[in-house]
Amino acid sequence: MKEPSRRKSWRPDMAQKAKHSRNRSGEASKAASGSPRHQGSMAPRINMATADVPMKVVIGLDYGTTFTSVSYSIVPVKKDNARAFSKDIMSVVNWPHDGQAGERKQLPSESWYSPTPIERNRTENDEVLEENVFDSFQGNHALLGKSNLHTDSIEDSEDSEMEDELSLDYLWGYGVPYEMYKANSSRSQRRYVKRAKLMLVETEYTNEDRKGLRAVFNGLLKEEIIRRHGRKSKSEPDMWDAVDPISDYLVKVLEHTKDQLQSLHGFTQQSPVDFVMTVPTVWSPEASRVLQTAVKAAIYATSLGKPGGTTADNLFLISEPEAAATFLLENSDNISLGEIFIIADCGGGTVDVVTYGVSNRYPLRLKEEKIPPIGSSCGSSYLNDNYRTMLHNRLQDEHYLLKNGETLDSIVNRLIPDFENEYKRRVNVVKPCGHRVYIAGLRSDEQMDRTGPAAKRFETNNLLMNRSDYEDIFMPLLHRISGLLDNQIEQAVARKLTVKKVFLVGGFAGSPSLRTYLKRHLDKVNEERNLDIELVADKQKTITAVASGSVLRAIDKKNGPQRISQSSYGFLRAEPWQPEQFRGHANTQPRRSKLDGDSYVHTINYFMIKAPNTLQGKSIAPDHKFESFPTYHISISRILGMLVCFYSYLSFLEMYSHNTDAQIAGRIVVDMTFLREKGIIQPIEPEDDKDGIEHYRVDYELVAIVEGRALRYEARWPAGEDGQVQGSGQLSIAAAFKEGTA
Repeated sequence: MKEPSRRKSWRPDMAQKAKHSRNRSGEASKAASGSPRHQGSMAPRINMATADVPMKVVIGLDYGTTFTSVSYSIVPVKKDNARAFSKDIMSVVNWPHDGQAGERKQLPSESWYSPTPIERNRTENDEVLEENVFDSFQGNHALLGKSNLHTDSIEDSEDSEMEDELSLDYLWGYGVPYEMYKANSSRSQRRYVKRAKLMLVETEYTNEDRKGLRAVFNGLLKEEIIRRHGRKSKSEPDMWDAVDPISDYLVKVLEHTKDQLQSLHGFTQQSPVDFVMTVPTVWSPEASRVLQTAVKAAIYATSLGKPGGTTADNLFLISEPEAAATFLLENSDNISLGEIFIIADCGGGTVDVVTYGVSNRYPLRLKEEKIPPIGSSCGSSYLNDNYRTMLHNRLQDEHYLLKNGETLDSIVNRLIPDFENEYKRRVNVVKPCGHRVYIAGLRSDEQMDRTGPAAKRFETNNLLMNRSDYEDIFMPLLHRISGLLDNQIEQAVARKLTVKKVFLVGGFAGSPSLRTYLKRHLDKVNEERNLDIELVADKQKTITAVASGSVLRAIDKKNGPQRISQSSYGFLRAEPWQPEQFRGHANTQPRRSKLDGDSYVHTINYFMIKAPNTLQGKSIAPDHKFESFPTYHISISRILGMLVCFYSYLSFLEMYSHNTDAQIAGRIVVDMTFLREKGIIQPIEPEDDKDGIEHYRVDYELVAIVEGRALRYEARWPAGEDGQVQGSGQLSIAAAFKEGTA
């Protein structure tokens, strides 16, 4: 009997070796001609250095649960709110080791740390880091310029296990699945980070994923590979501890993006950049702040954006479904003002479904229809989990395969890439389907004398898969996705809203199985409910719809939501304890100052207050200056004014009772010693009835100024109109507003 031919093992480096050469860092894939491949629609290749007018880059980042994509457009600096077109949007490609000659427009949102800690800024005693603290090595991050795959990973080594474990390389993107599914790889999976985005989704359907991530983060924290962020009073990692894992990954993504812009468009260190970041509709403002913090850290590290500018602090946020709709409907004449439709964002990790109405046709603007969005962990990556489980179950008794160091896991791992890259993307479980899975040494049912119910559908060296196997893999997820759609349709019907279309977006939306199944499901719903809902899925546009749509939306920001805050910001101050005058002081234990003998209590003076809802809130102008806060500082000798800016997303009424959810957003440390040295201030004796010592007092004021989606905060002395800025800081408040706010 002739032995069936064996499908070659997945080797992304081998697939690219013939057509690509490496750049100086060994990372960016190049076309055969030596220049990077350019992927857009019909967009002309603009050279920013030779353009007739100053140009800027608008970059859209879609950091997904399992895949990430980056889109961009190059537009004149002075053309704000100009109408943009999908043909002007380009996608970053040439991702290192993508296995398809640099043509893929997305890459896995996965990373794998080495045992060697990354050099970072650290606080004393491993304190929890505040939100607005970043590494000082701008443009010199420890991960910049590092090779994605260590050199010996291309060719198998006799001592590969030792090299895998002791490798100093940080793996990311396509470098991770290569290492993960490589035979005999012994690199520790306790440092393997996947689906990190789910740490930011604190819902029931992400419990299992977050449980696994907490275990990984705990290990990375103990090895001092990542740092603690967020609240100090926590017993286990929370969403803020995802800042380092996400930002480290994005450092590599943005480094590659910068390389592509330099090679293709003459991008320089002085080129201005506008950044837009997409977020799910089911996220809280806090989750958006976590991602905002990670993105800002990566922008700083890669110096992507004009130095001294507000690239990192003036981020623009847009919801993923709205970004996708903006891209898909940009040139569509099939949707009208007031029309109701559903967006199903089917990604690799989660599927989020939301109902929108069209509030403006040109430019397209959407309004939520008071139907709570819904989501679940039923994305396409869970197909891989189901496939893996199926293989384990069918091969668990084939002990003769486990020889020469082989394990069942290593055998199954080598089979995952073919499923990921081919079978799951083209199979249609609604129709007859199946294929042979090559497994060297697998014995046939005939060889093992298995017949009837005992037969496993094994041929020599091949495991047979049929439609029933694929249904076991796909149907649990397809049923859950249709259930999410039913939820939105039922609520729309109850509110007497007429839904006309369901748009499928995201990587999973390209699956023939999903499209066919949902088409049949909607046909059944239409018949039962006397509806006329059309399923719309453009396979060519689904992969980058979110990233590309975010760029379109960022270029033209007009007619967006009002600038009403969803978070509260304020200054932390020590003020005299006056329980009779302030009810918030009554239940607070004051501290007596050893300097002037008075009792003080720490309070947060809020200058920007979260509105109970968007209807009751007051719009904040993009150039607004808040009323200043006069205050003072006392010290013995060296006069240091340390100001800590807190934020909280409590409601206004809750602020009086507690600030337990407040977190540090930034700080200013100001040296005012010159006032003493120049004799401007004199020592003060404590009052006769107070137990204190001689000290100095400095009166100054705190000022907060909104500049677009950035907040600048200053310490000025002397207090009043003539005050000079003695210290300042700046942070992004994009997450404080509703997505899409200019």
